[in-house]
Order: sequence, then C-alpha cells, then structure tokens
Amino acid sequence: MTTPHPPSILRFGIVGTGMIASVVANAIAKSKNARLVAVSSRRLENALSFVSERSGTEAVQGVEALLGRADIDALYLAIPTSAKEEIALAAIAAGKHVLVDKPFLNASSVQRISQAAETAGVLFMDATHFVHHPRTAAIRQAIPKLIGSPRSLHTAFYFPISDSSNIRFDPTLEPTGALGDMAWYSMRAVVEYLQPQGKITKAVLVPEHYPNTGAVIRVSGLIAFETGEASTFDAGFTAGTALLDLQLLGTHGVLSMDDFVLNWSDSFAFNHTDIPTGYFHRSGMATRADISFIPSPSHTAQEVLMIETFATLSTGEHQLERAHFAEASLRTQEYLDALRASSNF
Repeated sequence: MTTPHPPSILRFGIVGTGMIASVVANAIAKSKNARLVAVSSRRLENALSFVSERSGTEAVQGVEALLGRADIDALYLAIPTSAKEEIALAAIAAGKHVLVDKPFLNASSVQRISQAAETAGVLFMDATHFVHHPRTAAIRQAIPKLIGSPRSLHTAFYFPISDSSNIRFDPTLEPTGALGDMAWYSMRAVVEYLQPQGKITKAVLVPEHYPNTGAVIRVSGLIAFETGEASTFDAGFTAGTALLDLQLLGTHGVLSMDDFVLNWSDSFAFNHTDIPTGYFHRSGMATRADISFIPSPSHTAQEVLMIETFATLSTGEHQLERAHFAEASLRTQEYLDALRASSNF
C-alpha cells in the first residue's frame, strides 16, 4: 500500500549516483516541498552506498524500478548526456516530472523532451542552479537602470579536473566535453543577462582536446547576434583553479561578478559565509575605489531554491514560468550547437 503524502510535497527519484546527484539529493533534503524516495543505479551496490546515510531513501537497480512507482512524482536525471533523452522520454511517458542535468545531445533533443512533457502535462526543467538565486532576477531587473542596453558579455568558468577516469574525459558518454559541461553556463548567462533577440550571425569555437581520448577539455569562443550583441567566453578544466567571472557591458555601465555560477557564500561547492553575494557596478570614469558592490543575499542555497521552484511549478500552475524555463533550456542548447558546428569538433 502506498503511504499517503501531503500534496505540497513532491516525491523524487534520482537516476545516477555521481557527485552532482549527491548535491541534488542534499538539496532535496533541505527543501521545504520535496522528499527523496528512491535512488537507482545500473549497479545496485552503488545505489546502496549512495543511500546508506540517507534515512528513508530506498536503493533500486535500474531506472525501470522507478518508472512504475506510484510513490514517485518526479525524476532527477544525473546521467551521461548520451542517455538523457531516452530516459527522460521514458520518465515522461510514465507520468513523471523530469529535472535533467545539463547539457543535452542537441537542441532537437531538448525540443523532443520539452514537447513530450507539454503533451503529457508534466514539467521539464534543466538543472542549472544559478538562475534560481535571487541575484539573477535582481540583476535582470537592475540592467536597464544601471547599464542601459546590454551589448557585450564576457565569461570565464573553470573548475580544475585532472582525473582522466572522470566521465568528462570520455567523449562516447559526454560528446561535447567542456563545451557542454562548462560553457553551458556561459551560454545560459547569454540567455539570462545579454538577452539577445536576433539570430546568430557568427559563432567561433577554439577547443582543446585531451590527447588520450579526444575529449574537449577547454574551449574559447565568440558568439554574436544580428541585433548587435556579442559574447566571448573561456571554459574548461585546465586552469588549475576555480574561475567564475562575468562582465556584462551595456550602453552606459558594466555589471560584474566573480562567482556567477557558484556563489562563494553558500553554494554546494563553497561555504564562505563571510563573502557577501551580490554584483559590482561601475560607470563613467570610476576607478577601482569607486566601484559599487550591490548585495543580493539569499537565506537559501541556489540548488535548494531550484528544487523548491521545480516542486512549485510541478503543480501545473505558473504556465508562463514553466514555458520560460523550457525556452531558456532550448536557447542555451541552440547556442552550444552553433558553436560546436563552427569548429572541427
């Protein structure tokens, strides 16, 4: 017999047992409106290890063990990119909401997942954390007043990874490597902050490949639009440090951050509560001493806010917001596709 649950609590299953699955499991545990019911892996021992310190969470083998369960409302997919569409569509067909870790195989794949979810009346959202932090909405609201019309965006996102057994070094599982894994955030920043309305007019990508497998471990590039906006970016695993820089240049000012993906204060990767979360503003002939810091704090970590937003949207209300997230996923992937197509990948 299925145990009744309050309708305000979204019951999750997780597919995958890697590091990012653990991050989301922790976020579910801290959320106000979600609960983790079960975790699946192709190897049962991995699932058992994952749930060993998660009281009340069941370990199962294979995604099929989750699909037919009436006590699971949604699945979070923390799996290789090569398998995401197939499993997402199976989950949607089973009536489950799907939260899918980025990236996707291509924009067509995103469209198929999104359209299937809309037809089935369930929620599809990608698991980009930073867009749920209140700082993102605060910056979007402040842009017209502080910098006018956004014209150029520069981002750099590096996270040091040197273990060649990591899935990111296997192009059969992660075909876009650092482009999809890291530059996804640069392209999502284009969607959220630069907000171009025109078509892509130029896309340039310079990839660096890992010699042993051919995996892309670093990318530099440019993407430009017919309405005049342009973005340059650097992303990858090779800088030997965490780098999370963003500069948004407008017609009369600049906004910047040095933690645009994972805020220093309370994201899953950092817990420096003495470093306030916010963004910098400068205009005119401002020197370093004249740059303003505008705080944008949150009492809840952005990954927890993502879970809470997903649970709220899963109720079937807030259709415009649901559509916004689906469109943002598609546009982000379209920009990545254009960059990939521009290079001899």
